[in-house]
Amino acid sequence: MKKTGIFAVLIAAVLTTAAFAGCSDRNDGSSGSSVRPRRTESIPSETEPVGTNVIKGELGKEIVDKDTAFTLNSVVSALNSDTGEHFIYMDITLRNSMAKEYALSTLNNFYIELPDGNEVYSDVRTQLYARQHFNESKYYTDPFNIPSNGQFSGLIGGIVLVGDIKDFKLCFYPTGDDERAKGTVIKYDITPSDIIDPPAEVLK
Repeated sequence: MKKTGIFAVLIAAVLTTAAFAGCSDRNDGSSGSSVRPRRTESIPSETEPVGTNVIKGELGKEIVDKDTAFTLNSVVSALNSDTGEHFIYMDITLRNSMAKEYALSTLNNFYIELPDGNEVYSDVRTQLYARQHFNESKYYTDPFNIPSNGQFSGLIGGIVLVGDIKDFKLCFYPTGDDERAKGTVIKYDITPSDIIDPPAEVLK
């Protein structure tokens, strides 16, 4: 009886230890999972590489891509007399046929492609300049909202060009409500004759 009792105690101790070890393993596993890197499939990836589909734009003519109808009305250049740089702004009209409002920005959606292939992007100095010199009812800082089933029109930008303004491509990604959807890019061949000074109604 004594031996039987001892064996019973030993078996109970073994079972208790195993149960405790199992709990410890589960606890270690759950705490380990909380510090694992985020699964890559949870991060949406682009459906196509940037700039795969190039559309040739024409100044003043509407281009429709998916739910976006885009028109580049004019390219405006303001000379920064302090530095001699040209601040390039875009007068655009964009129609949104989605039942959802979204925001665009010069930095994410526009760039200039120079003849040598280099790309120039948005410069915050252009927005500071515009706030000082342009009418608030005509110029819109980043980001600017595109209303659902509606239209946005106005002057936005800009991008800094150094030296004499020469031929370049003004490029726009019609991303819609997904800022990473840059498979399509609309490119406009801009010449010096296409560039205008800020219109009188734009100036303060």
